Amino acid sequence: MLDLFITKAYAVTVTFPGAIQPFVNVPFDTLVGNVIKTLLLIAGILATIFLIVAGIQYITAGGDATKATAARTAIVNAIIGIIIILIAFSITSWVTGAITLGKPG
Repeated sequence: MLDLFITKAYAVTVTFPGAIQPFVNVPFDTLVGNVIKTLLLIAGILATIFLIVAGIQYITAGGDATKATAARTAIVNAIIGIIIILIAFSITSWVTGAITLGKPG
């Protein structure tokens, strides 16, 4: 008698035409490469913002040598960070290309 009221529950997957399915049939190496590239993109954006802020601090130092030196150091550090991020992005792209396609590039 109780079986009349209890039925099996089935999971329903709803897909919309043209919708992005980010984790459907994505190989692990591609997923890891995409995550690393996204993190490097965010780091690049933050380093660029840091470079702009340091440039504004340098411009507004107003002749104060300590402020100008601190801003100049921040500018150099931001540029070094951007270069490291670009190199890491290039290496990540090369390695993921070598793994997924079997050939670098």
